[in-house]
Amino acid sequence: MKFIKNHLKFVICMVVIVILSVYTLTFGIKLALNNEIFTKPKVVTKIYSVWHIETFEGGGKSRILFLKDIAKNIEKQNIGVLFNIKQISPENLENELKDNKPDIFSFGYGVGDKILPYLINLDNTYSVRDSLIESGSFNAKLYAIPYMVSGYALLTHSPESVYTVYGENGYTKASIFNKSATSINGQYEAYKRFVNNKNYNLIGTARDVFRVENLNNIGRTNATISALTGYTDLIQYAGITSCDYIAKLFIENLVNKENQLKLTDYFLFSSLHTKLYTNGIYNDMENAIFSAEIPNVFYE
Repeated sequence: MKFIKNHLKFVICMVVIVILSVYTLTFGIKLALNNEIFTKPKVVTKIYSVWHIETFEGGGKSRILFLKDIAKNIEKQNIGVLFNIKQISPENLENELKDNKPDIFSFGYGVGDKILPYLINLDNTYSVRDSLIESGSFNAKLYAIPYMVSGYALLTHSPESVYTVYGENGYTKASIFNKSATSINGQYEAYKRFVNNKNYNLIGTARDVFRVENLNNIGRTNATISALTGYTDLIQYAGITSCDYIAKLFIENLVNKENQLKLTDYFLFSSLHTKLYTNGIYNDMENAIFSAEIPNVFYE
């Protein structure tokens, strides 16, 4: 008792501290369980720009949807990260580059020389096929990853008639298959002439194959469709303009196997060693693509 009397103030202080500590701890746990307190780390929002340049016929809408799907998944997993995907015509590319540059380029054959000065060298750690890696390289350094592929097919009403080729005046080289082909200005116009029997043959892409197969199925046309071998320049590439983790993550997501398998939703083909189709015309086109000559995207 004598000790308590001599140290009464000290004892009272200690009791009060213990009571307050217990109350604070209990109250804090209750708030936490009710999700009423949560100290979030500071989030710095960054909007990554993706410029998608369309240079070949067939599946333009599909490519945009694929990019948006990739972006959405990364945004979900990385708080504060947003993507702005902008489609730019090849004709407007140089004007756009005068004022700005994107974090990520998506592009095809015909504009690589304009984009190359803005791209950084990538480590070749991807499972993309060697021939495609070479097509995205310049001076033995990798600058662009091919992330989706298409091919050519011959659609015909009559094997004896002259070919009609579209794309000759565009960026891809459909006319390589027949140097004396009759050229049609306007890619969709050539397709319309074919389905209306104004031309008997059409060298088309997977988009035309899809449309004509549907018309065959309903009896609107009775066209024969054959995969063309030896060459394709219908490839979409992606490159980045800075050493940024999220930009590189976007590239990696474009070519991971899970996302590459989704290309069947768009009737397109993978840049990996994986084959997506097992029968029919798309299997034939895929086999043709695997053995095709592929031009370098940075050389005209």
